[in-house]
Amino acid sequence: MERLLARIVADPGLHGRLVNSLARLEYIGVRKMLKSRRAEALDVDGLQHALEEAGHALRLKRLALQLDPGVATFAAAHTLAGEEAEDYFQAVDQAAERALADLPESARTEPNYLLTSAAIEIRAQAFYPLYEAALRAAGAPFSVAAIQRDEDRHLAAMAAQLAAALPDAPARLERVLAAEERLFDAWLDALESACAAAAPMTA
Repeated sequence: MERLLARIVADPGLHGRLVNSLARLEYIGVRKMLKSRRAEALDVDGLQHALEEAGHALRLKRLALQLDPGVATFAAAHTLAGEEAEDYFQAVDQAAERALADLPESARTEPNYLLTSAAIEIRAQAFYPLYEAALRAAGAPFSVAAIQRDEDRHLAAMAAQLAAALPDAPARLERVLAAEERLFDAWLDALESACAAAAPMTA
């Protein structure tokens, strides 16, 4: 991932599309939160989480546009493996659903949100420090450290809520994380393929 990030950050066109893909992922997270959380289970912290993730999507979108003004939307042509990024997120959500399959359907919505969010936040803890290091090494004019701090805080909140919602949360989360690792690796493969395909145009 470090090698791939260094390659992408060095190319403004690829970099802009990657940041737009990250913005798309944040947007998908917000969309899932708003669709999956029941009003009777939504407190001020839940609203704050959704607001901060929307803020991440907007911040990343603006950074993407600074790098490449052509990335107007989240369409495939404006992202780097953006469709595969969305597939990754949706598949993590499906893995959480499978991990909760023994529970009544009516009891899955909130735990699904928590498991999916925790898995994505754990990935963010691994990804954003590497991306920040690539930005610093390239002398990039922006940072994602503030987003990383938010994601760390969100993970702590998810962990506490999971412990309260599911007595066997660690075992269920491990199953989701095993799937997430495979799914993220597949997205990295898609990013490499997208970079290879773009190489003749960006050389």
